[in-house]
Amino acid sequence: MTKKGLILQVNILPFILVYLATATSNVAAKSKQNEVSIEVLDRQIERSRKDRIEALEKFFDEFKSPLKANAETFVDVADKYSLDYKLLPAISCMESSCGKKLIEGSYNPFGWGIYGNNAIYFKSYDEAIETVAKGIKENYLEKGLDTPEKIAPIYTPPNYINWRNGVTFFINKIDSFRQAGSEVQFAS
Repeated sequence: MTKKGLILQVNILPFILVYLATATSNVAAKSKQNEVSIEVLDRQIERSRKDRIEALEKFFDEFKSPLKANAETFVDVADKYSLDYKLLPAISCMESSCGKKLIEGSYNPFGWGIYGNNAIYFKSYDEAIETVAKGIKENYLEKGLDTPEKIAPIYTPPNYINWRNGVTFFINKIDSFRQAGSEVQFAS
């Protein structure tokens, strides 16, 4: 290496060190910003969850529903299966007057698997919510049936127009109880 080449390398070294120091501090700053952004998002998600639970509790209160105690389950299970959190409560209100009129001991407010003399029984409302949410996801949403209009003809073929209108009414009613400002959505 020539003396001139060595001097050039030594003269460039401070610039390289400054560049590396700046780049490293920028990465650290961006990392800190990302941590703050994740914390903010986590708080927004939790606030959305609480707002949705509260909306369902108020909704079920208005209809004097025994399902009020399961509002948290409705929200958490809807999130688990990427469902609109209002869908299952709306179906329960259409099928069983919000859980007030169902086969005794069935814990089945959704009319799930009930036709003629056949009925599906669950051990609890929580089990029913979990099972029906999974079934809606697999048998409807994954086949592109993602609105009451698309679900109705298969869920309840004999009277699907009335069912669709009723479920849509209850979804809108739940919306009326939702606090403004929580815009985090989980439905797919």
